[in-house]
Amino acid sequence: ESRAKSSNTTAGETHVGKDDNKESATDSETELEYPSRLKYFLLPPGFHCWTSVLQFLGYFFYLPAFFQWCHKIPTPSLNLPRVGGKSKVGDNDGSRANAIPIENPGMELTEGEEELLRCAGLDTYLLVRLARFGFDVTFYPGCFSLVVILPIYHSCAVKGNQTLNGYVNRTINDIPDGDSRMYWIVIFTCLLYFYIMRRLWFEWEVFIQLRHKFLASGDPSFHESPTYLRTYRNTSMVECVPQELRSDRKLKDVFESLFPGQIERAEMIINTSDLEKVLKKRQKLIEKYDSLSARYMYESWRYAAWQRGGKNVGICTNHVSKPMEPKVRSGGLFSKRMNAFAFYNEKIKEIDIKAGEEYDILVEHRNKSKEASIRLLEGGEEDTRPVGYNINDVAPLLVTGRVRQFFTKESAVFNGTGMVEFKSIVAKQSAVQCNLSGQPYYMITSDVPDPRDLLWFNVSVDRYTLETRKILVQTVLLLGLFAWGAIVTFITNLAHNTVGGIPSDNFLYPLIKDYVPALAVSLVLVLLPALFFMLAMRVIRFKSHSRCDEFVLVWNTAYRLTNVFLTLFSLSYYEAFNCFKEKPEEFVQSLADKVVRQSTVLMNLVILAAGQETMLQLLQWRSLIKQAVLRPLINLNTKSKRYIESLNTAPALEQSFLFGFFAPVLSYGLMIALIYAFMAPLMLGICAAFFWIATKVHTHNALFVYCQRCEGGGKLFYYWNRIVFITLYSSIVVFSAILTLKQYIEMGATFLVLMTLVTYCFDKSVTNTFVVNSLYLPISIARYSDAKEDVKIEHSNIEREGRENYMYRDPLLDQENWNSKI
Repeated sequence: ESRAKSSNTTAGETHVGKDDNKESATDSETELEYPSRLKYFLLPPGFHCWTSVLQFLGYFFYLPAFFQWCHKIPTPSLNLPRVGGKSKVGDNDGSRANAIPIENPGMELTEGEEELLRCAGLDTYLLVRLARFGFDVTFYPGCFSLVVILPIYHSCAVKGNQTLNGYVNRTINDIPDGDSRMYWIVIFTCLLYFYIMRRLWFEWEVFIQLRHKFLASGDPSFHESPTYLRTYRNTSMVECVPQELRSDRKLKDVFESLFPGQIERAEMIINTSDLEKVLKKRQKLIEKYDSLSARYMYESWRYAAWQRGGKNVGICTNHVSKPMEPKVRSGGLFSKRMNAFAFYNEKIKEIDIKAGEEYDILVEHRNKSKEASIRLLEGGEEDTRPVGYNINDVAPLLVTGRVRQFFTKESAVFNGTGMVEFKSIVAKQSAVQCNLSGQPYYMITSDVPDPRDLLWFNVSVDRYTLETRKILVQTVLLLGLFAWGAIVTFITNLAHNTVGGIPSDNFLYPLIKDYVPALAVSLVLVLLPALFFMLAMRVIRFKSHSRCDEFVLVWNTAYRLTNVFLTLFSLSYYEAFNCFKEKPEEFVQSLADKVVRQSTVLMNLVILAAGQETMLQLLQWRSLIKQAVLRPLINLNTKSKRYIESLNTAPALEQSFLFGFFAPVLSYGLMIALIYAFMAPLMLGICAAFFWIATKVHTHNALFVYCQRCEGGGKLFYYWNRIVFITLYSSIVVFSAILTLKQYIEMGATFLVLMTLVTYCFDKSVTNTFVVNSLYLPISIARYSDAKEDVKIEHSNIEREGRENYMYRDPLLDQENWNSKI
């Protein structure tokens, strides 16, 4: 065919055109075949072909490095091209065009994974990868244990004397004390730990590259115009700004003295708390007026229809009375009743006037601040100060906040928070990664949140006040962990006491003993995250939605893991203390027996997590209750248009992916799987089924259900990294205790010390290699990104529109937003 095509090409263009038309017609007639699901049914989650599976296995087991070592291929020296093209490494002209594109470590994604990342977003994509991680570290070790571990337990089991009645009837207690076959269990456990560490290292190699790309390029869904994205990437938030620096000009002067020639603009955030209170009151009055108006109009229509049609309006209604205009008491319980419409109209007008006055005050103060800055530059006094370090501008940084509070008065117009836009990512990263003043709670710089992520009603909260509230709330929640232990113990003991009078052969016996306690605890765990979210947003008052989500993530995980350990040991604090005090040997032995016996309860928790919590996520149960249960009970004819729109809106907790609600369930399954991996190997299979279902559900929700408010830069992965190591340490301690109780005292102590040391060294290696280097964007990559961006803007002739400056201004300062819900 190639020879025929080449001959046709030399024959003439007309003949080539005819052949091309024939080929295009043939291609159009050929239908694309949809890939068979049976062909890819056995593929592990995250892979799209068997070739990628083999490549992954080769990399996972260091085959490329092994072949390179065998052939003794020398490592080539790093010779990276420059953006300028011809300049040498030794040149140093200070130009961004000579930036070296230092390659960051990491692995590239496959085409299918790139498409999933593009559609789902970074944070949601990482959640899917974490579910795949859980599947990988449970399914494959589970298959291995079926071949190696269960036959050992079966050979050790004594007929007629099973250690556990139920579906987990082969456990580590089947091995007699001092039996040499325990060495196989130790080998399997060590291999499992090494496999998990290697798998986590692989995830870090993927994540660090995604993290650096996000820090350099930002969220691709931010805005269509690249100038908006550049403003967002180059802006940092400054908190705890002292009173004497709370103006746009002074804030810019301070940063100009620290970063000469690198400041684009600086702006203090206006305190709109008083205006917000007025508009909230206005909103409530408007909603009351709309509700009364809609109901009165419906009653009037109903009465008119009854007059026209007789007795055919309504069900079992023979008479419809004429509606009266609604009345309301204007001044309290004993005041005179007056027309509600006139009353609310008058109140709304009064509040409109008051809101206008508050708005004028803010605008006047902002204009005065601008005029003062202009007079400083143009009012007969030319600003001859050199651009550079100025000791007079930096001197306020050396005064502590405690001393300032005695001599200054806090401003009611400007918050202690400001936004500073730099001219380059390098300057912004330098400001974020360094300590400006050396004083606590004073001029603190950080990455600015996405404008869509900001909670503007919390921006006015001082950083010191926020941290104090956070400590108090966390103290209360920490005490609540002990109360949670009492609740779990009470539920478990209540179920055990209930089954005391039920024969063991009754079908209700296993249901009440094992399933009902797990169901009751899981229902409480489903409702707890909403409480944590309310505390983060309304009590602590974090300034961004993502910070509230992180708070929920930590404490939801804490309560779930506490539930795992309380269920594992199945003892109340008081009983455990008394038992250990009176009979320590019996306490240790009973504790070991209960650890294995509670595997049934924990397995039920995993089954409930797979069948209940993941399915509730798939069903979006809050929206389902709102639309299927509550909506049929509401007569929409009597409701206002504003109320109907709110009814059609998804609940606040289901408008985006809240990782604090979903990710702790994965930690739940991982902890249970690794603790029972050696004691009850079938638990790995149950947990693998849970992670497989979770992978499917999260992938479906990421692609078809949830649309993220904004991207958080993959901070979820740092949480998962810490959970994996907590799980490893916990599993090592429990397994060492089991070895000691099985008369392997020396082996248990040796295993505890060596595996803890190995895990700790791996933990520090991950921290030094990936965690520290991924928290912030490296300056080398930032400089290279600036160089590429400058070239792109130079060739595209893109100019700033001016509207980028309004991204970090409170929406309440725009009067067009006053009629929207606050």
